[in-house]
Amino acid sequence: MVKVVVNNSQYKITIPKELAEAKGWKKSTRLRFIETPDGSIILKEMHKE
Repeated sequence: MVKVVVNNSQYKITIPKELAEAKGWKKSTRLRFIETPDGSIILKEMHKE
């Protein structure tokens, strides 16, 4: 389950710890939100170039 929190006019979500660990995401990992035509949301890791 994902929770939405509003803090200083910014909306934030919490990603389950198990998912973040399985993906190897750290505090500094940058994610991009992509909305598909059907309204689904995709999270994509942004790699440093």
